[in-house]
Amino acid sequence: MSNQKKSFSVRRLPPFRGDIVGSFLRPKALKEARAKYKTGKIGARDLRTVEDGEIRKLVEKEKAVGLKSVTDGEFRRSWWHLDFMWGLDGVEKKLSRHGYPFHGLETRPETVRLSGKIRFGEHPFLRDFRFLKEAAGDSVIARQTIPAPAQLWAELFR
Repeated sequence: MSNQKKSFSVRRLPPFRGDIVGSFLRPKALKEARAKYKTGKIGARDLRTVEDGEIRKLVEKEKAVGLKSVTDGEFRRSWWHLDFMWGLDGVEKKLSRHGYPFHGLETRPETVRLSGKIRFGEHPFLRDFRFLKEAAGDSVIARQTIPAPAQLWAELFR
């Protein structure tokens, strides 16, 4: 290995380098559709139609600003990690005594419970990723964030 030090310059003017985790603020139309779904005013198919439209808009924005990899903004998720875990065979949604502390508030008290052997099966995220890949096209890379196995382990003992 070289003993030469690499020098990095600090940019004071844009463009700045940054990484996108993948989660974007939910658009108003999506929030409204989710609220209607929760109260039974629209069904799952109608909610998915709104999600699809908002994801397509986001992908186009990501491409327009020059991103080489795009995400669906996690628009179909309510948690970045639990939604994935709940989609695994052998893992169930469970209410916990407390949510996560977050900026002086407490999140919904949801967690996971093992109900059998963990299997991947036909995970709902596969359908979501296929949609994202189609929406992204061939000019960029579609990517989806999923939690590491250690996150599931930690969640089981939270």
